[in-house]
Amino acid sequence: MERTQVVTTMSPVQFLAGVLGVLVSLSAASERLVEVVKNLIPFLRHENKDEKKEGWRLSILQILAVGAGIVTALLARPFLKNALPGGWDSVLTIIALGFLASGGSGLWKGLLSWVSAIQKLKREQFVQLRERRTGSPQSA
Repeated sequence: MERTQVVTTMSPVQFLAGVLGVLVSLSAASERLVEVVKNLIPFLRHENKDEKKEGWRLSILQILAVGAGIVTALLARPFLKNALPGGWDSVLTIIALGFLASGGSGLWKGLLSWVSAIQKLKREQFVQLRERRTGSPQSA
């Protein structure tokens, strides 16, 4: 079965779960890369009491995180070709995944809230369907 056939048989939730799994893997790997580089450079390793220098340090770390995300995604491209649906393996898509992987905890909190909302909607749909079939409301 080809990738495109597998994707067309997936539900949107399964598709989202697959993409999120890829993003989690890329994010963890790129975070490790940032930590390695950060620990090699003393200026990046330690917080600075000078606000201006600390601002520069944080900006450099953000740029480093984006670069690490993109490099990680590009290095993982052979795997990603099999893990992502057809058409998602272009260089621009891989770079976009690298940007997303560098998002850190802010990105994951947002994605977690989306997934939680989807689960809640699915539960509500199930309860409504069950009520229609049985003719009486039941607790979930």
